[in-house]
Amino acid sequence: MSTGGDNAAFGAGTAADGTDAWVGRGLADAATGARIGSVPLPDIMAGGRRIRRRRRTMVGALALAATVALAGGVTATLHPGPGGAPQPLVAANSGPATGTGATPATDRAPTTAPAAKDPFTPVRVVIGQGTVDGKEWKLWQAVWPAAPKERAYEQALAVWQERNAVDPTVEKPTTDFVQHYWSTTEDVVNTYATLDGVRQKYDSQGSFPDAAHFDPRDGDYIGGGVIGPRSKDGTPGPLPIRLASVTAGPNVGRIVVTWTDGTVLEPQLVPVGDTPYRHVVVPEQPGRKVQSWQFFAKDGTRIPDSGLKLLTE
Repeated sequence: MSTGGDNAAFGAGTAADGTDAWVGRGLADAATGARIGSVPLPDIMAGGRRIRRRRRTMVGALALAATVALAGGVTATLHPGPGGAPQPLVAANSGPATGTGATPATDRAPTTAPAAKDPFTPVRVVIGQGTVDGKEWKLWQAVWPAAPKERAYEQALAVWQERNAVDPTVEKPTTDFVQHYWSTTEDVVNTYATLDGVRQKYDSQGSFPDAAHFDPRDGDYIGGGVIGPRSKDGTPGPLPIRLASVTAGPNVGRIVVTWTDGTVLEPQLVPVGDTPYRHVVVPEQPGRKVQSWQFFAKDGTRIPDSGLKLLTE
């Protein structure tokens, strides 16, 4: 369902059928195949082109998989579930920037799903925040609970109206697209940034499986990308700082980031409502780069991955 933003909660690519990877039903899920490198991310919803993760599980973050973009750039997916490789929620940007910031300090347990959720009342959570050039930046996720089929288009319009008010280039979804690709088992996820309280352009939209339809084989999922002020091809991004955004499945208990000066950071995993995935946002640091990312399950065992390289250059 995505009526996408121009830059992504964290990645870009091309699906096996040739569709652009950061389009789809919301900034949560990405395409089935991702190519590394900066990618121009115009609003890709045009004509209702579809991008989803292979098993329709998530991201992307963001999960942002039907992911629309926040910022064109590098993405990575680590230790995907056995049924297919989910894609990151956020598109990566590699423009130069400096600043400080941190993921919110509390690692809250996911809330219990209510008996009924209003598909027109999104849950909004700050998944990362900090300061840059004396201004406060925040990265948000808004999760719109899955709508019944008869109200899917109404929900699609509500999401679009909110996004279009900030960025008029976001295209209005068509009834045909929503009828074919909106899912009654997936929450709509919109990832966006604010600077000193003002919502910025270049957000992303995607989808997560709702709590009742999460595939447990995706418990060790790890994916992510970099959001920045501008991609290598000149596509603008939402913030004047580079942020590494990582989405993790519910089995992931710890993420450890080691910097080139020996400093070790263990960012807190932030849940959003009762969605299965949690998120960390790590801002770039002046004078140093990330040396390594390590991931551990809740039982302490290390989760193998194919190498996540975010903020390493």
